[in-house]
Amino acid sequence: MEAAAATGRYGNLHRSFKRAARFVLTACSREDVNKAFSSFTDVKRERLYQMFVSVIKYLHSNIEEEFDTLCQEIQVATALDRIDQFVEEQKLDVLSSDKTDIQDIKERISKGKKDEVEYLKSLVEEVEEKNRAMKARIELLKKEEGLTSIKVVLEKLTQINSALQSYNDR
Repeated sequence: MEAAAATGRYGNLHRSFKRAARFVLTACSREDVNKAFSSFTDVKRERLYQMFVSVIKYLHSNIEEEFDTLCQEIQVATALDRIDQFVEEQKLDVLSSDKTDIQDIKERISKGKKDEVEYLKSLVEEVEEKNRAMKARIELLKKEEGLTSIKVVLEKLTQINSALQSYNDR
């Protein structure tokens, strides 16, 4: 029952995240770009808009990967809790009086728990590796001057555009 509730909460959260992402992608419309850079040619305005959409999509995919990673970590923790609960229930179950059967059951449960723990450890290691790779990508992007220079160019173009508009208004 808890697993179904967790899945339902995860599904609801995931759908809400996707809806919110759509609003981010439509926050700056093509018309907004055209208004902001009205002195630019249509081709340049289209390039600016496409660049904006690409950046937003890239950011969205990174955020979604982080979101999925977090949900996997939550699911791992939930699975570990269920395993502990199962083992505790097995310890309390004293219906069988045959020692060999109890020992056999204990060994199978122990082996199953160890196998599950190893599997979950591998999942955690995989998630940690993805996190390290993502952090490395983020650091690389921070170091790249391309995005910074584009921002500087856009700021200068906006200033020039404002200056031209104020000059034309005279």
